[in-house]
Amino acid sequence: MPQRFSERDPWLRFALGFGVLAVLSELVYYGFALESEIFQDYLRTLARLSGGILSLLTPDVNVHEKTISSPLFSVEIARGCDAYRLCALLTSAVIAFPASWRLKAWGIVLGLLWLNFLNFVRIVGLFFIGGLAHAHFQTSHEVYFPIFLIAMTVGAWVIWVRLATDELADA
Repeated sequence: MPQRFSERDPWLRFALGFGVLAVLSELVYYGFALESEIFQDYLRTLARLSGGILSLLTPDVNVHEKTISSPLFSVEIARGCDAYRLCALLTSAVIAFPASWRLKAWGIVLGLLWLNFLNFVRIVGLFFIGGLAHAHFQTSHEVYFPIFLIAMTVGAWVIWVRLATDELADA
């Protein structure tokens, strides 16, 4: 009797599932989310929360709409400042991986918290780089922090896979 597709090559099944979910998340992001008022509210909330964190670290921080400003620097929270795409990729990878829904739920919740925390670190870091080492702002914004966040996303998934497969092996 021939083996079913999912039994024959689970990594191929994972790769195809991940690919489909990742493409769908990009379609949602570019097709609907970016222009929605909910997404704009999210960016304003991200600016307010980031401004709150920054106000603990430097004086005279003001937030207006999506702009965080102080005598040190000013930055606007715009498309790409969100952690949506990284969170969507991590979520896609976790959902596509063969594990229980309980393990997937924990992986997604903890992963989303981790990536959003790191996104706040990025925003605060870029604010200070812009104010204290402005010559390094653009490279940090376009190269170093994206590489860091991608590495942290992959790292979070690898750690989750290790924990999930350990638990599956123990079951």
